[in-house]
Amino acid sequence: MLKKIIVIILVFILSCGVLPVSANISNEYLPYDIKLLVDNQQVKTDVGYLTQHSNMLVPAQVVVEMMGASINWVPDEWKIQIEKEDRKLTMYIANYQCANGINVERMPAQPTLVRGTVMIPLRYVAEALGAVVLWDGRTSSVIVSTTGDIQMPEVTEPETPKPETPRPDSIDESLKKKLIVLDPGHGGNDPGAVAGKVKEKDLNLQVSMILKDLISDSGMIVHMTRTDDRYIGLYERAAFANKLKADLFVSIHHNASPDSSAQGVMTLYYPSSKRNGMTGIKLAQIVQKNMVNDFKTRDWGIIPRPKLVVTRETSMPAVIAELGFMSNKEELNRIVTYEFQKKAAESLYKSIIEALQH
Repeated sequence: MLKKIIVIILVFILSCGVLPVSANISNEYLPYDIKLLVDNQQVKTDVGYLTQHSNMLVPAQVVVEMMGASINWVPDEWKIQIEKEDRKLTMYIANYQCANGINVERMPAQPTLVRGTVMIPLRYVAEALGAVVLWDGRTSSVIVSTTGDIQMPEVTEPETPKPETPRPDSIDESLKKKLIVLDPGHGGNDPGAVAGKVKEKDLNLQVSMILKDLISDSGMIVHMTRTDDRYIGLYERAAFANKLKADLFVSIHHNASPDSSAQGVMTLYYPSSKRNGMTGIKLAQIVQKNMVNDFKTRDWGIIPRPKLVVTRETSMPAVIAELGFMSNKEELNRIVTYEFQKKAAESLYKSIIEALQH
């Protein structure tokens, strides 16, 4: 009886906000030229994709079924029902609210109709169904995985000189006992800096994932404060590293400025952090030196920031590496590429090895 009452209340709450508004007369929806893959299969669609408030909307029927779920569209009620195993979503056209099980949640974008095709917010629905959503800057692709088996799309890239990074087999055996925590800045409802459709939180995670593989392949131990798009509190990030007794903490960020001409890199540190002879300022000097040399960009130097939580509350040498200015169009066009992200990861990897050898 109680369950029936809850369902009735949810339906009433969701129905109250429904308005018969089509995307064809709304200027909030914009075309989105992107490639979408679900479980390594490219999605084929005649209507394309949309964004609303920088959130991607996709054809419901095709994408939901590719994720192994079922969908029921009730046009008379403008209602969309999506089910997968014990997960059930109920939402309405032109309404931000969604019944996720017995909880009513606000979605980041409103479902809409395009030429009779129901469009739904991809990230919200995919994650509510237990899938993972990733962005591949190399090929401008959005990737959805329901299994965890992710194959990044192949891309033909010109041969470019690689930064000189220590080979995994050249790493001293003693370093393989070291533990590094990587901290992709921002995440979840905290996007960080935003430039058009590009969010800092995604760039931070992309570089961190490449760097994680480099460190792991060398035989060292590496942990990340987040491996997907979720919000993690600043104190929680520091506590995570302290509990692991990490040797180094590297937080990865991208910058922004009201001055659109600003370019270059900087490294932030907490003045008094140290462990085994390595200090926060020494780590910052190493990271900054290598980024300037590897990126061939402006040197903003190392900056002491005693009030930043993730560097202040960590008990090991910690830095925040600012890899470039998203507010500068030229720099943004560079930092969204896989080529740059790989170069950034290799530069930070080189700095980590150099710091651990001191």
